Amino acid sequence: MSASDLAIISLLSAIAALPQNVAGFGFALVLAPLLVLFLDAGDTVVIVNILAMLSSAAIVWRLRQEIVWPIAGTLFLSSLAGMPLGLLVLLFAEGRVLQVLIAVAVLSGTFALARGLTVGGGNFIAIAAGIAGGILRTSTSAAGPPIIMYLQARNFPIDTFRATGSFFLMSTGVVAIVLYAATNRLDADVGLAVVAAVPGVVIGTIAGGWLAEYVTEIWFRRGVTALLITTALTALVTAILG
Repeated sequence: MSASDLAIISLLSAIAALPQNVAGFGFALVLAPLLVLFLDAGDTVVIVNILAMLSSAAIVWRLRQEIVWPIAGTLFLSSLAGMPLGLLVLLFAEGRVLQVLIAVAVLSGTFALARGLTVGGGNFIAIAAGIAGGILRTSTSAAGPPIIMYLQARNFPIDTFRATGSFFLMSTGVVAIVLYAATNRLDADVGLAVVAAVPGVVIGTIAGGWLAEYVTEIWFRRGVTALLITTALTALVTAILG
């Protein structure tokens, strides 16, 4: 991995951390389809998972008193049933197939979020959302959409929404790292990319916290939606044309 690759990863990580801190979601949705344009799809999933976990941890620490623990626990425990399934997809899917899956996951999730779709707020739905998020977490890194759609249905205040969703991303990220380590998906290139990206994540987190005070959420989400659609379509076309 070249020095220019590492610099680009750090820059893109800073950009991806902005929506995560303003809107409460979007890190993996922004970063994954961008990184997969010039990195191996499997390495992209692992790198984005680790960085998303770090970004979410900062939000969890800042808003820890806003977490709804019963819901956070249900979502996390349910995800444990889905993450091994997602890991199988990561281990056995070809690179181009995985790139298409990442793009499709981002596009479908973006469409659902842009339309304000929800999946209901009951316990059964929470379990289903957790399982789906777990599958997407380890296979594509884009675990947010099913969790966000569930939390939207609960009509939580924005800080509660951010905190509870970020706890899911943080906790499942820790488990994903353990699974990747157990299946030899962690290597020197992945470690180097993560170390290089940390300054970008820190800068994006600080800038996102500042932007949250000045940018209305509805306009920021519109901008994020446009970015997600553009990057996902680019990744999808690149994968198809190969």
